[in-house]
Amino acid sequence: MKQLYSRLITCLVILGMLCAPILSKSQTCPDGSPQGNTAFNHSVTAPGGMSSFQVRLPKMNPANGMVTCANLCVTITGILRNFKMENDDPVSGTSATIFYQRSDNITGPGLSTPINSNVSIDPYGSIPLGPNNGVPNSGPDFFSVTNDTIMNTTTICRSISDSATLSQFYGTDSVQYQYNISAFVVVNTGGDIGNMSFSTTALANFRMTYCTCPAIVLPVNVHSFEVQKMLADKAKLTWGGFDDVSGNYTYTAEVSRDGRSFSPIRSFAKQDDADATYSTDYTATLGQGVYYFRIRQVYSNGYTRFSNIRQVELGNSAGPKFSVYPNPSTGIVGIKFDNNRSGQYGLRIFNSIGQVVVSKELSVGSSSYMQVAKLGAGIYWVRLTDKDTDESNVSQIIIK
Repeated sequence: MKQLYSRLITCLVILGMLCAPILSKSQTCPDGSPQGNTAFNHSVTAPGGMSSFQVRLPKMNPANGMVTCANLCVTITGILRNFKMENDDPVSGTSATIFYQRSDNITGPGLSTPINSNVSIDPYGSIPLGPNNGVPNSGPDFFSVTNDTIMNTTTICRSISDSATLSQFYGTDSVQYQYNISAFVVVNTGGDIGNMSFSTTALANFRMTYCTCPAIVLPVNVHSFEVQKMLADKAKLTWGGFDDVSGNYTYTAEVSRDGRSFSPIRSFAKQDDADATYSTDYTATLGQGVYYFRIRQVYSNGYTRFSNIRQVELGNSAGPKFSVYPNPSTGIVGIKFDNNRSGQYGLRIFNSIGQVVVSKELSVGSSSYMQVAKLGAGIYWVRLTDKDTDESNVSQIIIK
């Protein structure tokens, strides 16, 4: 009866980055200068273990150049460090076949589809084993291997040249890739195999090479970038643009809590004026503390430049801040807006048994005080809701 011996060799490979010069098809920059390249490299080897691993590859600092393409290459190798098996049948000989099965999967920035490699390798063919001779680890009934590269180097590359995709490779931080790897050793035999053990090593090298042009080819047009704190939780961003009529680019205001990882607030198309002014408001939603802001300028070819970073301390928006005035009152219900925020608000006033006695919409402009109702004696609760954020605050008023 045919027997199947299999063991799962789980190979955790910490991703490698080994970069060599790779140029895009167009090897001339927009200003006619030769195209260069910037390469990053790293290599790590790891033994057994099935795992998913995240690796970060450096982005291209926009101050150092313009990216016209990014080339990602993954080189994988499999080594059988130690293997042995022995025929346990003292009467009959047999044969065995060793299979090395490996799967590599990479996903991340610039990869519209994953990079996949799936292989099944028979490195030795049918291995004859004689009848067991009674002497362990020796004789024609025994087979062993040490440090044999059973999976020769295989390289898979992916080139990225789309301008919209390339914009995510600019910055001073990194891009992150997800790498999943598994490997199996399977032994097929028609006999009785024993005294079997093995270990493997998996190697993976990642190459990331950026095709580059000088940074001076396309300038950053942002100037006079300022961030002004308007309210406890609100800031205004303003900047000017020395806009080139023939240039094709956009501006994006960005925010960060750590000064490294930024997310977009709002994007702006380039204006026709040679010295245009741009502005946008930001309301804090990421907790209380220091907020960092910058302007990202993105050209149509994906080249990205950044303004200087500005910072300001903001607090979370916690609903409309107001007080009822006067309190106690002889009948008039007045609202004093502590943060003087203009906008649309919903007003509801409840009596002591929870009934709604007043319900109306308020449009608040620059005035910080507004009379909203007149009520009889009693205790009431005033709830004001910001229509933009759905945040509410409640305050009590006593009418004598």
